[in-house]
This record gives sequence, structure tokens and C-alpha cells, in this order.
Amino acid sequence: MRYWNLFIAAFMLTSNLAYGQYLENYEKRALTAFHSKDYQSALLFCEKVLEVDSTSISSLFVAGEAARLSSDFVKAETYLERIPDEAKVGYYAVADFQLASVKMDLNKTSDAKFYFQKYLNQHNEANNLFAYLALEALKSIGKEDKSKESPLATHSVGSNVNSPKDEYAPLRYGDKMYFTTLKEFNIGKRNDKMEVSRIYEARPNYPAIEFEGNPQKNSISAGNISLTPDASRVYYTLCSGEFAKNEGCKIWYREREYEGNWGPPKRLPEQVNLKGYSSTQPSIGWDKNRKQYILYYASDRPGGRGGMDIWCSTIRRDGTFSKPFCLPFNTPDDDITPFFHQPSQTLFFSSNGWPGMGGFDVYREAKTEDGEWRVPENLGDMLNSAYDDTYYSFHTQSQNAYLVSNRPTNNKQDLDSGSSFDIYEARIFAEIELKVFRSLDNLPVYAPQVEIREINTSETGSFAARNDENGVKIRLETGKRYQFTILADGYSPYKFEFSTEDISYFIQLNRQIYLKRPLDP
Repeated sequence: MRYWNLFIAAFMLTSNLAYGQYLENYEKRALTAFHSKDYQSALLFCEKVLEVDSTSISSLFVAGEAARLSSDFVKAETYLERIPDEAKVGYYAVADFQLASVKMDLNKTSDAKFYFQKYLNQHNEANNLFAYLALEALKSIGKEDKSKESPLATHSVGSNVNSPKDEYAPLRYGDKMYFTTLKEFNIGKRNDKMEVSRIYEARPNYPAIEFEGNPQKNSISAGNISLTPDASRVYYTLCSGEFAKNEGCKIWYREREYEGNWGPPKRLPEQVNLKGYSSTQPSIGWDKNRKQYILYYASDRPGGRGGMDIWCSTIRRDGTFSKPFCLPFNTPDDDITPFFHQPSQTLFFSSNGWPGMGGFDVYREAKTEDGEWRVPENLGDMLNSAYDDTYYSFHTQSQNAYLVSNRPTNNKQDLDSGSSFDIYEARIFAEIELKVFRSLDNLPVYAPQVEIREINTSETGSFAARNDENGVKIRLETGKRYQFTILADGYSPYKFEFSTEDISYFIQLNRQIYLKRPLDP
């Protein structure tokens, strides 16, 4: 019997050792994947550990960070919230800060304020970068709260992107923001000061760093980045003159190498970069009808309508470029900063030649079913202002739009003239107004109720019109599919589906609903 007890004890000790080695192995693999920026694998290994040990602080933190950096903010929130306060020390001290950042990405502003303040209460030391960023985030949230009554739905992005200098050309890819800003260099033997532009990249709540493809020569400006959908190629502009004035600009590109770095720079051929003229602000997009990549860009080359015009060139299967042609909606003034949104097959651009609100306004263009370009549509005062609004882009994953504007800030002293150019962000939505009528004689049906179900998540909501009204206005998140059910006393329910999956700008829609009584013919 004694030997049997010894055998059981030895077996349990061996099992515990194997069990511990199993967890340790997955924890090591998770950390290796995380530091190699393979966040999906890191998350997978952490979840293996958490299946066995749900309280592993290391796995909860790494899983939260891997999910956050993969833009899976719901998972990131779940894991970071499970870390107890007593464990938030040392390496895990930033857990509340990162949780606040995730809350911001999920548009849970009040929760974000709580966790930013909670982090500051514990870590408000001098020279603490995260404390500084938390304080700046709280200031930004405060400004946003004050401006909620403004008709403009935009707000300035963080201080890790915007600065006292001008910023241009925002492009978000995943959780990374690419943008262009000015930098001062010493030029020549006399070390004369010269400002040129450089491309930067920034992740949320981290300082921006220079893009590795920037030129080595201090007198050359770089900017206007554009990526193919798989990020295998990057297009950008190099300018020998003043960047903001599009002086001496040509379009270049780099290929992504096997190791992940960008290869050597290559200049686009002369049919795109016509000698003696500027070619700039590239945007690459896949045309579903042509089944080809199209390069859109701005140029002052001859053959246009005047000033800067938007041109496009088809990229053939062998990688060569077709002869560029001027798009038909250009004006005799300046038409600039094209951005092609592939899911909705929509081209956005800015112009000071079409009727607008003042300065440059953002417009959208889409083709008819016959492949013809429509008349441009102004995006309205939800995005445009009386100042210059340019460089519109839309990030499908987050459903956020970005643009560049010199509109005044909240400071009173800025109200008489434009500020510097900053990058702004706007959460896009669709507003639909439903008007309900009786199908028999088209008379209004008062006080209808509307039930909404988001098809993919089954989340529901309900709205009701006033007793003296037959209409309901509803704001919908983009990127989703909804089922509507219209109800009114004495009438049969009316159901229909509506998708906002391909909407990439603020839109207002009207729809008339006709209800039948059960015995109506």
C-alpha cells in the first residue's frame, strides 16, 4: 500500500511538471510571436494558456495587446479588463492606459476617460510618456465634449500626429496612420535652414516615427503615401520644390521585400511623370468592372481643364502603365487629392472649382451602371467647412473618415483666419428617415414604431414617432446589415433589409413605407 501511495505521488509530480512545461512552452511561443509582430499567433498561443489557466497575468496582457495591435478591439477589451489591479505593476503597469485606448477605439468615451484618469492617478510621474499621452487624451476628450453641439462631426486626431506644423495626406492601414509633415534641415555649406516634408507613421498613443522609405537627400520632400490593398507596394511623391505647392513632384514606388522591408525606390515611367510637369498625390485602387488596378493622381500636365487636374492610368497585367487620361469632372480651377475607396468603388477628391462652402471642399464620384462618371456630389457640412478641406480617405475596418483642413480650432483667436493644416477624424454614419403611409389611400400613419435588428450580431433597437408624426429619423452605423420591422396599431408588420456595408461617407436617405390593414385589398 505504501508503495502504491508513493507511485501516485510520483505520478502526480510528473504530471504537474509536464503540465507546467506545457504552459511555459506556450507562454514562450506567445512572447516570441508577439515580439516578431506576429500578433495573430501570439493571441492563439495565449488563448491556449488561458484555456488551462484563466488567471495567467502574462497571457491576459499579451493576448490583450496582440488583439489590440490586430485591431480586434472587442477581444482586447475582454482580456485587458480581466487583469486585476494588484497585478498592474512593472511590465503590466500600462494595462489601464492600453485598456483606455481600446475603449476609445470602441467609441466608449466615458469608459476611456475613467481608465485614462485611473492610470494618471497611479503613474503621473515626470518623463512618463504614457502619463503625458493619457493627459493629452483627456484634454482631447474634453474638447470633443465641448464641441458636440457643433454641426461639424469631425475632431482633430491625437498629438502624436498633429503638431504646430502642417500635416497632410492621412492614410490609415490597420492600426497604423501614415501621414506627411514638415521637418527642418540644414542645407549647404552655410547650414541654411530649409523645411521639407517627410512621411511618418504612428500607432495609437505612441510617438510617430519616420517612414523607412523617406529620401536620404535633405533637399527633397516626400509625402502622399498610398498602399495597394495587400500592402505589397507603396506609392508616394518626391518633390524637388515646395511640397505644399506641388512643385517639381514625381510619383515613385517601392515593393515589399520578403523580409518585410521596403525595396529600392523606383520612379514611375514618363507617361505618368511627364517631364517638366508635376505628378503627385497618388491613389491606387482595384476597379471591379475593369478587373485592373487604376492609379489616380493629380497633375498640372497639358491636356487637362486648367490648374491641377485628376488623371488616371490603368496598370496592365505586365506592370506597365497605360497612357493617362484626364477625368471628365475636372474644372478650370484646382482638383486635387484623389482617394479611391475600393469596397464602394467611389473616388473622393477635393476641388475649389465646383460650387461649395468655401475654399477646397471634398466631393465624391461614382460611375453609372454604364461606366460613365456622374456629376460630383459635395459631402456637405458634416465634413466640409468654409476653409480648405482636402485629402479625404476612409478606413473600412474602423468606419472612420480622415481629412486635412485648416479650419479654425476651438480657440477664439483663430476664428478670423484659418489655422495650420491638421488631420481630422470623423466617425461615419448613415441617417435614414422613414415616412409611413396607408397603402390604401396614401394617408399618413401616425406614431409608427420601428424595430431594428443588426443581422450579423442580432443586436436590436427600437424607435417610435410622436403621436402627431408619421416619420422617424434613425442614425445607423456603417459597415453593417440591418433588418427593419415597421409596426402600427391595426396594420400588418412591414419588414425590409438595409445595408450600410459599402457606405464610406455621411449620407442622408429617405424611404416611404406603405402599410396594409389585414383586410385591405
